[in-house]
Amino acid sequence: MKKTSLVQIKADEKAKVLEILGGTNLESKLLSMGVYKGKQVVKLSHIGLKGPVVIKSGRSILALGHSVAEKIIVEKE
Repeated sequence: MKKTSLVQIKADEKAKVLEILGGTNLESKLLSMGVYKGKQVVKLSHIGLKGPVVIKSGRSILALGHSVAEKIIVEKE
């Protein structure tokens, strides 16, 4: 499987988080929302060209900003 950013996978695809680019601040913020290395997420939708990316992580549904979603490197499952 190849690595790609969360922005680039299609809606309703499952992916596993491989790494989070952007430093410890972003990592700890995403960790508190339930997104961390090794976690499986499902991309629900992507609104517009630079709009938010909606994902499901566990039982939580999160809307991430486009720039944050670009920093989450995933592997499709």
